[in-house]
Formats: sequence, C-alpha cells, structure tokens
Amino acid sequence: MCALGSLAERPKLVENLFIVKNKNKEGIYRIKFCKNGEWVEVTIDDYFPCLPFSGPLFSRAHDNEMWVLLIEKAYAKLHGNYFTLRGGFANEGMIDLTGCPSTTYDFTNAKVKKMIESGQLFKEMVHFDNDGYLLSASTPGEDRWTESGGPDKQGGLVPGHAYSVIKVAEAFGNRLVNIRNPWGAFEWDGDWSDKSDKWTQEMIDAVEPVLDDSDGTFWMSFEDFIKFFRSLNVCRVRNW
Repeated sequence: MCALGSLAERPKLVENLFIVKNKNKEGIYRIKFCKNGEWVEVTIDDYFPCLPFSGPLFSRAHDNEMWVLLIEKAYAKLHGNYFTLRGGFANEGMIDLTGCPSTTYDFTNAKVKKMIESGQLFKEMVHFDNDGYLLSASTPGEDRWTESGGPDKQGGLVPGHAYSVIKVAEAFGNRLVNIRNPWGAFEWDGDWSDKSDKWTQEMIDAVEPVLDDSDGTFWMSFEDFIKFFRSLNVCRVRNW
C-alpha cells in the first residue's frame, strides 16, 4: 500500500501496469509486475473478497475507482494469496511496481549518520524529489495495527509502518518533509503538523502546504523525521 501510495504521485506509472486499461463488461483485467527482474503478466477478474453486508475486506477506494483493488488482487495472485501481503518492505514493492532500482538508507547505519550530520542526506532528498524519484519511509517498532484498523488514539505515527514521502522543501532555514500515511488517517501531531502554530503566513506562502488534518498527509521537520523514522527508501524512477 505504501509503494502504491508513492506510485500514485506519478499516474503514468500506475497506468503502465495495466495491459487492459479500461473497464469492461467481462470483468477481466491483465496487470504486469516486474518480479525478480522480469516483467510478468497476471490475469484476474473483478470479484473482490468482502465483509458480510459491507465493503471490500482489504484495500478500499474513496471514490468510484477500481485500480487499487485490481492491483492488490493481481499482486496477491502473483504471491499465492492475500495473506502473504500482510507485511513486507516498501522498497521491494517499489521494485515490483516499477522495475527500477531501489536503495534503503538506514538511519542507524554509521555512514548514513554522517550523511545526516553533514546535511548531505537532506540535500540528496531534495535532489531525489526534484528528479521525480519515488520516496517512502518506515517507522521503527512492530506493526500491530494493520489488521486491527489503527491505534486506539488518533494522531501520531504508527509503529512498524511505511509512509510515502511526497515532497521535500526548505524555506527560511526550515528543512521540511511532506509525508502521507497510505491509510489516509492517523497523522503526525507534533511540530509542523496541520494545526501547528509554526505555520506562519510567510512559511505558508513559501511552501504552499495543504493543511487538512483528515487527508492522511502531514509535514514534519527533517530533524523530527530522522528522530521518529527508521529508514528512507528511494526508488530511482526516471523518464528514461
């Protein structure tokens, strides 16, 4: 879901996965993935597991669209079943969806720590963002919330969870990272969050943030990003 959330920032990359691109009355779709370095095609129908008298059991769409459900079903078929998709690494999902190389920067690694202290990592994140690479980040801890629907308290970061990084910006000496929770809820509630008083009119004009505390996206400082996240995943997607 995190990899898909990042991929959605580049709609053309989502479209490229679909061999059958339009809704059809037969309900048959073909989708491709780059698995183990080779593009493979998966054929599925448009029947999805659902809860009794309710909606889909796994991913859901907010509007009248099917692409997330179709990609998830095809990915589950490729791996045997939905159960095998419960967890994993976002960078591996990125490779499967794009066929492009992916790198992980572990914030506990000695070399990466030096990059953080020197400011090199933030400069590289700005470069990655400008070049259109797909970025995601993971929090430390154990994921105990995916199957139960989220933490008891709304707000804050979910342990053992992957987030999409959708923008990196710097203004007036403030280094900021814009992040999306693929669940569409449970946002960071610290400095630079949607209701933070740090958002002066000057900063709003410079960064142009979307400050909506119910859309799953939020901003945080680079310093807090390093403190509360464990790693950064970079998928080097380019318009070759």
